[in-house]
Amino acid sequence: MPPASNRSLNLLVIRLSSFGDVVLAEPVTRVLKTRYPGSQVTFAVCREYTGLPVLFSSVDKVLAYSKQRPEWCPDSGGRAYDIVIDLQANRHSRRITSGLKPLRVLRYRRPRLGRFFTVYLPRLWKGPQPHTIKTYFRTVEPLGIRYSEEVPQVIPDPRMVAEGRALVGQGPVVGICPGSSSEHKSWGDERFARLVGLLTGKHKALLVGSGEDRPAIERVLRSIPGCEAKVYVGENIGMIAALLALCRITVTNDSGLMHLAGAVGSRPVAIFGPTSPLLGFAPAAEGAVVLSLELGCSPCSFHGNKPCRLDRRYCMEGITPEHVASVVAGIMKDS
Repeated sequence: MPPASNRSLNLLVIRLSSFGDVVLAEPVTRVLKTRYPGSQVTFAVCREYTGLPVLFSSVDKVLAYSKQRPEWCPDSGGRAYDIVIDLQANRHSRRITSGLKPLRVLRYRRPRLGRFFTVYLPRLWKGPQPHTIKTYFRTVEPLGIRYSEEVPQVIPDPRMVAEGRALVGQGPVVGICPGSSSEHKSWGDERFARLVGLLTGKHKALLVGSGEDRPAIERVLRSIPGCEAKVYVGENIGMIAALLALCRITVTNDSGLMHLAGAVGSRPVAIFGPTSPLLGFAPAAEGAVVLSLELGCSPCSFHGNKPCRLDRRYCMEGITPEHVASVVAGIMKDS
């Protein structure tokens, strides 16, 4: 990276959604703050995700965007934005930039062609795509910033960490996040329930998720009478981050909480089925483990939100709770 600049800029970073993509944008804000230390970094995000960028040490102000109010334009506080870094690059983010008229706009370019071949024409090309973080950094290359293996770093509120510790108690914790943005990306309630059963008694387990994950967590709990695992379900992203920070390992689907777990220092064990780490969405955290059978039919879509076209979900059924439990046990023993 070039040396820090003396210029004091008003910077706006736009990444409206979704949960995991917002987490993956954190390294860009941190490097911008290092490059322009006297600048103000503002982050525009969908209202339901505002709890994420407030945890970024490099973000000074968070602006909530509502898709129901497309005329929305953030208040610049009397100053025009010098540079807008649009990491969303869709009609919503373009509305924002057109309303602001900044001096300069740097816009994200998705690697659509490579992902298209990987998913729909694998016989012609099925190779790894650049990680999403790396593609974000390409957006700010005109500022002299280069990608250097940056990974998301999120620091939870110490008060919430203390509150979380009171919930889970002392000692190492294994986090389990059965929620996902689509039922087709979920490893399955019965398999998560079996995993909880295998872990409790040997390790302290914590089931954690947002309000949208409540049905999945409740189904898992119904399958385990007398479950001894601790549970947190809520909309407080700060508390979720604090609880995940207390987990030595977090078992997840390919989900936003997978990225958040890694960002707060937990070690993700991520289960991929209809999606693939080849598409550039693998957990970036050091020591992360991806469990994927990498079948010939996978990935079957960009985001894993389409029904399986086969008679069974072989990509998920082939990853057994016993195998996942052995991976967790191995990490716990070595750490």
